[in-house]
Amino acid sequence: MKASAIEGALMAVTKKYTSMRKKEERARSRMWNRSDYMYSTRTTVVEIANAVMEEAYIKASSNGTLPAHARQIMYAARPLILAKCDKSAFTSAYFTQTMLPNYIEDHGCYDWNVVYDARGHLYEPHPPKGIKIEIGIGTIGVGNYLAERGKPVADADAHVTRAGFGDRYPTHGPEHRYGAVLFIEKEGFFPLFEQVQLAERWDLAIMSNKGQSVTAGRKLMAELDVPVYVLRDFDAAGFSIAGVLSRGTRRFRQPLDNVIDLGLRLEDVEECGLDSEPTSHKIGDWKMAENGATEDEIEFLRTKRVELNAFASDDLIEWIEKKLAEHGVEKVIPDDDTLEKAYRRAAKAAYINKRIKDLDLDKEAAEHAAKAEVPDDLAKLLHAELVGHDGVLSTDSWDGVIAGLLDLDDEEGETA
Repeated sequence: MKASAIEGALMAVTKKYTSMRKKEERARSRMWNRSDYMYSTRTTVVEIANAVMEEAYIKASSNGTLPAHARQIMYAARPLILAKCDKSAFTSAYFTQTMLPNYIEDHGCYDWNVVYDARGHLYEPHPPKGIKIEIGIGTIGVGNYLAERGKPVADADAHVTRAGFGDRYPTHGPEHRYGAVLFIEKEGFFPLFEQVQLAERWDLAIMSNKGQSVTAGRKLMAELDVPVYVLRDFDAAGFSIAGVLSRGTRRFRQPLDNVIDLGLRLEDVEECGLDSEPTSHKIGDWKMAENGATEDEIEFLRTKRVELNAFASDDLIEWIEKKLAEHGVEKVIPDDDTLEKAYRRAAKAAYINKRIKDLDLDKEAAEHAAKAEVPDDLAKLLHAELVGHDGVLSTDSWDGVIAGLLDLDDEEGETA
């Protein structure tokens, strides 16, 4: 056998061996530093953490009576873990994002009130004047929003008050207010959307999530039960964002059948003439295919990507609106019963406003306010209401207390 043939055979074998070794090394590098991850040949940090997790949660949450941030639980667990590992360092990200969620899932601790930071926001269209309805996409923000949405809308007449007689029918959530959610993987476009009033013109709530959606965001999308249109970059991560929403995850198993991926897709890039940039990623072709990428898109994305930022602002809005129109997004018009209530409410408000103008009540009210006798001990009265004799702090504000005092005076005057 020639020397060159022997050399070629050896290179082929060693090349395959080298490739296998590199794969093993990459797999190990994805774990913590091995000296931190392993306590002994039989016990891992995960096992030690699981043994102290409930104790840490009980401490951080005041025996389960208050919400506890994931990092609070980590701080409570860390000394317990380090004592058994005999280590001085501890990485928090793996604990809060993997070990704690896995423990809750594996042990069925779904009643634990664990809080994570907001990773984005949701804005409602058509808010009352001077009010911006914005919620953080985190455990508390989403929980409060869904709780409020679940309450019945108060009597519409109760909202025709002295404080402005606003023209907005009282709603909370999508009912009678918005018919779809526009989800975008980045928050930098909100000023543009606000400037062109995209949400108001299309009756959309606009939601962001700084990259991959979090569990609280997926729960919100599921509970709102309206179409969710996803805007994301044309890259492997963008396909992953849309794919995860459609498939579900270990932490949020429910696939979202109301999710529609608007793109970017390869056809959008080509049609709009968008510039690409070189890239390299570690997401396999099979994973991109699982997330909905075509063969042509996978071939493109092996070496290139295109961001939504490649659009000029006017072109981006035009492209979004074209997509929304193609998917049949329409203005919201409530049912006949709600329309009748809203019309009668508007008629009542219009009547009151006209009477106020005709009677020149503004001038009369100003004269009344100028003659009002301000209590000498107003500060003491406020302190008594806000702090109370038992030391329990009121949830009201000082100006709310003043308004309450005036309402009480009016009632006593009417009675007298």
